[in-house]
Amino acid sequence: MINYFFFPASFRETNTTLIKNCIDDLNKALLKNERNETFYDDNTFYITEYSNGQTLYAKLSQSHKDLSNRIIPSMLRRMKHTTTNISSDLTILNTTYPDAWANCLWGCFVAEDRNHISSYDFFCSNRRAIAKGIVNGTNLSDISSLLFDRIRIARDAMEQICNLGSGGDFKKVMDAICSLDSYNTNMWNTGSFQIRALQKDYNVTISDESDTVKRTPRLMEQRYFKVSEKIGSQYCFYHVKLGDIRMHIYPNEEERIMYVVYVGAHLDLK
Repeated sequence: MINYFFFPASFRETNTTLIKNCIDDLNKALLKNERNETFYDDNTFYITEYSNGQTLYAKLSQSHKDLSNRIIPSMLRRMKHTTTNISSDLTILNTTYPDAWANCLWGCFVAEDRNHISSYDFFCSNRRAIAKGIVNGTNLSDISSLLFDRIRIARDAMEQICNLGSGGDFKKVMDAICSLDSYNTNMWNTGSFQIRALQKDYNVTISDESDTVKRTPRLMEQRYFKVSEKIGSQYCFYHVKLGDIRMHIYPNEEERIMYVVYVGAHLDLK
């Protein structure tokens, strides 16, 4: 579990445009949060002082009425209440929530790090780094949504990956899937799926099947995998080479999401 704690005290005497950007990004994160993430507040927003006796709420009401009157109330209703006072002292939060993978403050900070979040982009990269540091064959299915933005792992492939345990083969597969996800997020925004970009820019050893495989019914059948309930089963000829392991994928060009459908031994070639 990753916990995020709304920290209005960090907004004191801060430029209101920076505050607005920070809160807008927090609201975006709330709308995108996954089951292993919880957002908390301690009911101090409306009484937090901004400067010289003026409350933060009053200050934002002057410059950003939609933020103070609509977005923040809606956002606070979606958070869980904590009776623990949220402060800059993370020791208190770590003592109260000792089982969390990370306890993070969300507010305006000079610099962002693992425990201090100000923006949605850093929120995404930070959650991925935290999940990558703890992932293993036991918890992958539970935290894969934290690890990958535009990768989906089919049910059979998930079982195959989890059966690898947590050793070197598991790490190789995870690294390869992370590279695929980076390509999806950073490069595959328009047009068709391009294996050359994966090979050149992400150092992924990926190839298509030969014409022989594609013309041989028995070999084709081995590469016919259940992708998802929506897509059904498809021929999946693209495959990533990871030593003795092959990982077959299905790039869905409609969604621009890549599905991992098989992880295991090299399939027959003849």
